[in-house]
Amino acid sequence: MARGDRLEVEQRIAGSTVTYMHHGIDVGDGTVVHARPDDFHNPFGGGRVVRTSRDEFTAGRPERVTTDPPATFPPEEIVARALAHVGRQGYSPLVDNCEHFATWCATGMRESRQVGIVMARVAAAAARTAAAVSARVAAGAAERVAVRAALGTTVRVGLRTLVPAAIVAEAAALAAEWTAHQRGANPQSSRNAGEVAGLTTAAAAFALAGVPAGPAGVLAGSIAGAAMWVAGSATAAAATGVARGGFSRNRKAIPHSTPPAGR
Repeated sequence: MARGDRLEVEQRIAGSTVTYMHHGIDVGDGTVVHARPDDFHNPFGGGRVVRTSRDEFTAGRPERVTTDPPATFPPEEIVARALAHVGRQGYSPLVDNCEHFATWCATGMRESRQVGIVMARVAAAAARTAAAVSARVAAGAAERVAVRAALGTTVRVGLRTLVPAAIVAEAAALAAEWTAHQRGANPQSSRNAGEVAGLTTAAAAFALAGVPAGPAGVLAGSIAGAAMWVAGSATAAAATGVARGGFSRNRKAIPHSTPPAGR
């Protein structure tokens, strides 16, 4: 660990088993500048940028250095930017959190991968569900004929399967992508982990729908589920405006005098 490093340490969201990465700037003298809520049990109740001891920042948990996205400024300037805003009030878990602040100090851009992951998956779930409903209404019997012609059996897939499968698969994708990110995976690797989990879950859900038709129905269902996920991923990406290459292209520069503050 060195002066100007961006540190992150795992913390648990109050009242839950869900963890997130808390971010701060290493001052190099045993202290860390980081943004946090005034009351962790009420993260939407406001907060500020503080300078605390390293021990208080980590609370006994392992810490690590993050370089994603790469720093634009040298270490001394990163520290100066952080120290200049100690005591600044203002906090929002969604738009001005600890990761937004630490990333701004190092790059001049406001970005939080954690928020990006959640927002992209929620938007994708909505887009995927809408696409599933539209496809089922438009395809009708033609969809069933296509499955029967390819595998010699018919798998009836209605809204009671399509919509829950889309939601559950997207939830599995979110959980997998979030976990991969928490473990330090880069954006593409964590996103790939989410896609694999979503595809697997969608295939399993559709396979269950094919059980009444026997083994061939299970196989047909799993193929249909995988195909739905792959097609839905493209639709969801287009609808949400999230390119598979990463969220960096959507970052916004923030003036030096008004940085984000947060978690």
